[in-house]
Amino acid sequence: MLRLNRLTGAVSALALGTLLAGPALAQGEVVMQDPGGAYGDALREVMYDPFEKETGIDVVTVQEARSGPRIKAQVEAGKTEWDLTFIFDQETRLLGDCCLADIDYAKLSPEAQETLATMPDNLKRPKGVALQVIGVAMVYNTDTYADAQPKSWADFWDTEKFPGKRCMPAWPRFVMEAALMADGVPKDQIYPIDMDRALKKIAEIKPHVSKWWTTSAQAPQLLLDGEADMCMAYTGSSSVLALEGAPLEVEWNQGFVYYDFFSIPKGAPHYDNALKLLSWRLDARRAAELTSAYPVALPSPLVYEQADPEISKYWANNPENLAKAIEWSPDYWGAASGHGTTTNEEYGQEQLNALLAQ
Repeated sequence: MLRLNRLTGAVSALALGTLLAGPALAQGEVVMQDPGGAYGDALREVMYDPFEKETGIDVVTVQEARSGPRIKAQVEAGKTEWDLTFIFDQETRLLGDCCLADIDYAKLSPEAQETLATMPDNLKRPKGVALQVIGVAMVYNTDTYADAQPKSWADFWDTEKFPGKRCMPAWPRFVMEAALMADGVPKDQIYPIDMDRALKKIAEIKPHVSKWWTTSAQAPQLLLDGEADMCMAYTGSSSVLALEGAPLEVEWNQGFVYYDFFSIPKGAPHYDNALKLLSWRLDARRAAELTSAYPVALPSPLVYEQADPEISKYWANNPENLAKAIEWSPDYWGAASGHGTTTNEEYGQEQLNALLAQ
């Protein structure tokens, strides 16, 4: 069973420094874009509720799947509503000048500074800091494939050796990379993507795909309901079910690893409170505790060292998993496509939509 590994002992006001002063001094609220679902529940229990109790600052959550367009619209209208937000890697660059505030790292707590010191420089940017490592990989039903297990995207495409229904995300990133690897392209030669070749390979698997999913919760549910036997899926939601005893296994070979960043929009109404909550999230002990409730990790060795090994084996930044996986390229997908004003992701989405509509 998935365990909530509680850390005992209260954190002293001295340890948090003046940044996280007690409730008598720190009042107000902070508006946090939230992923919702099981992850949102874990964040509320492990992070937000204790933060509110310690600081007296209310954490107001707003569920929104894609933050970038909303941030841009709010800032351009001069009506910024959010204080802290999940944001895609490439959006910290694309929206940095127009729409994101500089993070005042000097004001973060000593615990946060300690965690940041162990993180790669490219994950600590003026306009965003990576707070979670995300994995996308092949997940399969262990009852269906009890005798022989799929180990690659070539196996995923091989419906004769591994019969059964598939499910895949309804967007080009990850799907096109997997298609190319299934077609024999080495993983270190994926980028730049040959979209025509990828689409031709996707057309081969299309008749066997029962669902082109759009939310992270759909793929593992399809596997549990018998609507799919093998899926490309987010590893976090799949790992939660595997830890609870569901007949699912995550295959990290040729999986994808990327980072979600946290940013503060320009004009955030509670900027200082956003820094306080960011400090809270960056504390390595709390970050490790959060992964016991939902196995999405903060990219720091300090967090990995303090985590339950039965849980960290599913992490995207587990060294064994990283060695098998591919670092997904936000730079490629965010770059201009050469087809009008679209990015590679926008153009790839148009091409995939056209294929799926056939």
